[in-house]
Amino acid sequence: MTIEKTNHRRQDRRQKFKRRALAGLGLLLMAMAGWGGYWLSNSSWFDLKQILVEGNQTIQADALRRLTGVRLGTNILKVTPEDLVQNLKANPFVKTAEVKRRYPDKLLIRITERTPAAIASNGGKHLVLDEEGYCLQSLTLMSADRSELPRIAAGSALQTLKPCAKTEDKGILAALALIRQLDPFFMENIAEFSAPSDWSLALITRDGLTVYFGPPENLPQKLQYYEELLIKNAAECNAETLDYVDLRYDAQPVIKRKENLDK
Repeated sequence: MTIEKTNHRRQDRRQKFKRRALAGLGLLLMAMAGWGGYWLSNSSWFDLKQILVEGNQTIQADALRRLTGVRLGTNILKVTPEDLVQNLKANPFVKTAEVKRRYPDKLLIRITERTPAAIASNGGKHLVLDEEGYCLQSLTLMSADRSELPRIAAGSALQTLKPCAKTEDKGILAALALIRQLDPFFMENIAEFSAPSDWSLALITRDGLTVYFGPPENLPQKLQYYEELLIKNAAECNAETLDYVDLRYDAQPVIKRKENLDK
């Protein structure tokens, strides 16, 4: 019994020693990891020397660099890419943004830009919109008149739209959907789009004829009617012979001819 108790005590001492040794080793490793992290976060090896920019077409690279708010010499391990992405999106022309570290001393900015699709106007306010309805910038009347972008006469909801925000106005969104589908050849004959609502959406040709399109449903069929009536038969179907053309219904187009043409 004495020998067994002695062996048991020896085993207990060995196990306690192992546990203490492992605990000490763990503390040592934690201390080394902490020191290593401190060294990395303060090492000049990771000081930012260059910010690379990819994907920009119209936005100046230097403007994007300034927008990040990061200065050269900053340790890139202390930079949070997600925060920089939010800074970049403060520019309304930035559609998507990505920021990555390029070790040891670079950051990469990769963006895609929003493309102006139309100018929406209401009550003296003129806003450049992309195809999704995001407001990119405000223009003066003179700048709007000089622009070659399609024009949308919008409802009063445009007054509250601000840069970087997306319009929820159904009339404007319907007009943008129509613009996306129109062939550039068709666009040459269009003066503007009237969009007080989606149901009232119409285009006005350069000779003054109003063509109602309404909501964006069945656009391919409506565009086919438009081509057949007003492009292929422009000599007979124009502002001199017609009051308006209505393509909002599933049946054949409604054509309102002018009266007393022979008088």
